[in-house]
Amino acid sequence: MIEQICPVCGCTIVPDQAHETEGVTYCCEPCATGRGQCACGCCAVVEKEEQETE
Repeated sequence: MIEQICPVCGCTIVPDQAHETEGVTYCCEPCATGRGQCACGCCAVVEKEEQETE
C-alpha cells in the first residue's frame, strides 16, 4: 500500500483520522479546513486573510 501524505503539512495520512474536502484527502480536520493547528501537532496551519479590494 502506498503511503499517503497530507498536502498541507506533509504528515502521513492515517485512514481512521483522514478528512476529505473537495476530493482531496488530508491528515486531519484542521488541515482540511485551513483553520487551527494540525491535529498531529507538527505545525500550525496559517489562515489566509482575505484582502479588501478598493
